[in-house]
Amino acid sequence: MKKITTIKKITIFVGLLILTMLTACSPIQAMPQELATSTQKIINEVKETDISVFEKIQHNIELVSNLRDKVESSEKVDKDKLLNEVIRELEKVATSYTELANQKDSIRKSLGLKITAIEDLSSKVQSEIARLTELRNDYRAQMQIAALDSNPDIVRTRRASLSQAIEYVDMQIQLWQEFSSTENDIRLETANVQQRIDSFLSAIDSSAILFREGLNLLKLQRDISEALSLFTTDMPKIEQLSRDMEQSWSQLDMLINALTSMSGEITIKK
Repeated sequence: MKKITTIKKITIFVGLLILTMLTACSPIQAMPQELATSTQKIINEVKETDISVFEKIQHNIELVSNLRDKVESSEKVDKDKLLNEVIRELEKVATSYTELANQKDSIRKSLGLKITAIEDLSSKVQSEIARLTELRNDYRAQMQIAALDSNPDIVRTRRASLSQAIEYVDMQIQLWQEFSSTENDIRLETANVQQRIDSFLSAIDSSAILFREGLNLLKLQRDISEALSLFTTDMPKIEQLSRDMEQSWSQLDMLINALTSMSGEITIKK
């Protein structure tokens, strides 16, 4: 039952977007294709206010998921190189969430505009039904007057356009009536939507904090590891290089003796 109610609300919302366009111009002048195009434009404008936020968050989620998969399958790769790569990528995620957290007021405003739109519609229900009923009666009267015209082409076109206009108006009235019948449910749902918006913004804030501190932890681990490498990596290497250098002294001595000996032989031959 709840799923059916939700679908009905979505249908009403889309219908009301169409209604906005229908009431903006005369139904006689507005062709179906023009209405569809204008309605799609409104829908796109609504989506554009949020799509960048949702896309950024989805990108962050996918990036973290990909990093997890890479780390889990990285048994034979260079750990230091992997750590630096993870830090670079997580820096992007942390920065993204921080930027989104700083934009939460504008995000709240954008999402809140949709709630305001519903509330504005609620205040217009009865007045719009009355206005549309009067408009329908006026079109019917115009049809009766048009039928008296001596030109059959005028009678035909006026009857066709006015009949279509009346059908559009009847659809508008039906949408308003359906909206009115679910108005209380929508009002209760509006409160839930506001709570979800607050939870959504809180999740952005929390993600900004969590990823920044997680990144700081990995950076600290890397820095300490690099510092300790003096004892774990560099010191053994230093000791080995020292022994190698000492061994090279004897090799140097051998080279010098051999070369000086050759030099002496050349002098005697002269």
